[in-house]
Amino acid sequence: MENKSVLFSLVNRHKNIDPNIYHNAQVLLKIYSEVVWHNIEEYSDVVSECNEVYGLPSYKGIEIMAEIGEEEKAIELRERLMNVAENKIMIDAIKRALLHVKAYRHNGEIYYDIINKNYFVKYKYTECEMLQALKMSRSTYYRKRKEAIHLFGVSLWGFIIPKILKTLHKNDKKETEMVLH
Repeated sequence: MENKSVLFSLVNRHKNIDPNIYHNAQVLLKIYSEVVWHNIEEYSDVVSECNEVYGLPSYKGIEIMAEIGEEEKAIELRERLMNVAENKIMIDAIKRALLHVKAYRHNGEIYYDIINKNYFVKYKYTECEMLQALKMSRSTYYRKRKEAIHLFGVSLWGFIIPKILKTLHKNDKKETEMVLH
C-alpha cells in the first residue's frame, strides 16, 4: 500500500514530473509494437533456419550442438535465440508495467485503456475514436495520457525492473552458493 501512495503522489505532482521518465516511457511505448513484431519475426526465422539447416522442427537441437561447440552456424543461431529471449524478458516487463498501471487505484483503468489503445493494440485508434471510446474531452484525454505515460514509466523503472533485477541477483547468488558448497 505504501508503494501505491508514493506512486500517487509522484503522478499528481505535475510540476515535479521527471521529464526523463516521461520522455523515456513515451519513446519506449512508441517503438513497442515494432519491437514485438521484430522479435516474433526473428524467432520464426531462427526456427525456420533450424528446420532448413538441421532438419529440426524446433531450436532444441541447436542448444546441444552449440554447447558442444559442434558448428559455427549452431552457435550463431543460439546467439540469435538468446537475443530473442532477452527481448522477450523486456517485452514481458513492459506488459507487467502496464498491468501495474491498471491496478493503480486512482484512474488506473483509464490510464491502462489510454496506453493500451495507443500502443498495444494491433490497429491503433484515431484521436476521434479514442475520445469517443474513453468518453473524454480532448484536453482531458491529453492530460490523462501524459499522466498515464508517466505512471507507466514510474511503474516500469521504479517497480517492475527493480523486482526483475532483484530476482536475477538472488538467482545468481544461489547459483554461486551452489558452486561453492
